[in-house]
Amino acid sequence: MAFTEVNGAKLWYEVTGEGEPVMHIHGAGFGHYNFATATPIESKYFQCVDYDQRGYGQSDKPIQNYDMEVWADDLAGLMDHLGLETAHIHGSSMGGMVAQVFGSKYTHRTRRLIINCSAAKLDYAGRLTFKTWIDIAESMGCGSRALAELLAVQALSRNFLDGPDGPGAVDMIQDILENSNRKEVFQRACQAMIDMDLRDWATNISVPTLVIGGDEDIMTPWQTGPDGCGQEWLAQNIPGAVKYVIKGSNHSTLFDGTEENMRVVINFLQANNDLTADLG
Repeated sequence: MAFTEVNGAKLWYEVTGEGEPVMHIHGAGFGHYNFATATPIESKYFQCVDYDQRGYGQSDKPIQNYDMEVWADDLAGLMDHLGLETAHIHGSSMGGMVAQVFGSKYTHRTRRLIINCSAAKLDYAGRLTFKTWIDIAESMGCGSRALAELLAVQALSRNFLDGPDGPGAVDMIQDILENSNRKEVFQRACQAMIDMDLRDWATNISVPTLVIGGDEDIMTPWQTGPDGCGQEWLAQNIPGAVKYVIKGSNHSTLFDGTEENMRVVINFLQANNDLTADLG
């Protein structure tokens, strides 16, 4: 574990494993814990870099304008610090939105791109989702039980929640939300997702890309309303992208579909020219 200053903010990061580097970009609210189940598996094959984005976890949390390009530029700066000219990029949820910008703006630094449970533009239902997060954080705080329970329902499959790990997962979500967030930054991140339109970034991606997510995803679904551009849109509009749908998984496939998610991701990163072969 270490810290470095990037674009005026101190960022926390951790490097695990050896091999080709994979940068893990976490989603809104969760910090590097988003990849807590993935890194122990993926680091057997790759060098995994987990970090807290500006505004989260142990990194600085300045009150400022936040958008996907701000976070993408921070990732480039972190790679500079680590001496990495190129890396694989794996973004989950909001991290997948940051990954779209990074893969477009920093094409020359992106080996392969993984967009996990994400979107290029939210429909009205999606915008309401994050407006609700803003309102709950304002009235009850980021560590409220109400917010943790809502996120659990929106992110985890019903089968997972009904299983032995379900109640503990809600406790874990509440603990992470309490300790990884500053209310004002959390709200700005939600607003950044509400306001974003990444279609021009996404259609400009020219590196091998995997769009992966759960078939039960209700937060960033494959099929959105007509005003949105969800996972299916990404798979159809990023040139050459391949897609993989995890059956029985909700938004957080890294938790309720860990083994299948990691198997597909590792196969994709290790594939030769035929990216669609043997993903499963």
